[in-house]
Amino acid sequence: MKQLTLNLTFAVAPAVKSIFKNTTWLNAGWATPCLGFTKKVEISQSLSDALMPIHEDDHDQQLYDALWMAHHHLVLDQRPSFSFTFDFLRDDKISGRFIETSLRLHVEEKEQLILLGLIQDF
Repeated sequence: MKQLTLNLTFAVAPAVKSIFKNTTWLNAGWATPCLGFTKKVEISQSLSDALMPIHEDDHDQQLYDALWMAHHHLVLDQRPSFSFTFDFLRDDKISGRFIETSLRLHVEEKEQLILLGLIQDF
């Protein structure tokens, strides 16, 4: 009969790399069911800030348009993540003209969650 010995030497586990930087995520549930999303959708705080209008309250419309494009790409591409350019106009009441703005957005689809944010948020 032999006695078995256990080697209980512990090694330090490698640090887990976080998928996302320190980004605050906001619930976008108010707009997602009518667009066809079946999962919870969150947007980054930096995307929400970037969509803020100069003088007028167009934030919700621009966010709705960005979510619509994200859903459109998810349905067409059938990929769990991708990036796209979102162009929109801002009404500058002071200068009396529209200013075109482009944002590079990224979408990540997880098991029960879809994240939409600026590309640097990921």
